[in-house]
Amino acid sequence: MVTVPEAVWREVSALEHAEGSQAVLAAKKAGWICVERAENRALVQSLSIELDSGEAELLALAILTEADILLIDDCAGRRAAMYHGVVVTGALGIVLRAKKCGRIASVAEVMDRLVTEAGFFISTKVRAQFLLEAGEVG
Repeated sequence: MVTVPEAVWREVSALEHAEGSQAVLAAKKAGWICVERAENRALVQSLSIELDSGEAELLALAILTEADILLIDDCAGRRAAMYHGVVVTGALGIVLRAKKCGRIASVAEVMDRLVTEAGFFISTKVRAQFLLEAGEVG
């Protein structure tokens, strides 16, 4: 199950007509996504000094629930999470795990789709690093 803070869910649900949004809404309806509120508002407020509201609530929730891993791509959010001892991964980390578990055949194909269909930016260096790790470059 994926836990999403209310602030992030508000951002996602506001994009109800964006590509992929119906899949996200369906995942919530199927019970794969749980929306929670980070109850320690003082912690959220403290984290909001350096992070936007969604990232602050996301990190607070990860800290409070002792999350196994935090999915976050924002550099400032990743730094703050690591400072607080939270294990982080990004979208490409999830893609690499999916390849290693046999859930997808090609990291390159998924990266290409992220770039062309979702406007995701992947530098040449990062792309090469993930392809090497996935065993797709030889």
